Amino acid sequence: MKKGLLSGIILIAIGAFTIYWAIDHSPNAPIGEKVTDLLEENAYRMSEAWYYTSLVAGSIIALLGLRNLLKS
Repeated sequence: MKKGLLSGIILIAIGAFTIYWAIDHSPNAPIGEKVTDLLEENAYRMSEAWYYTSLVAGSIIALLGLRNLLKS
């Protein structure tokens, strides 16, 4: 497997996971999820700054992976 192809796939996977993580731990969650978080011990919600930072970083990483994938 080519180096660019493998690095592209890995970067896309990392970027997609980062975006998924940010959306799953969004500070803009519905009220039902926020109530559930209060009852759980290890519940986690991001601050708005980290939420948007994670979305942007994940998007950039995924786009770099796509670029590597298309270059190979």
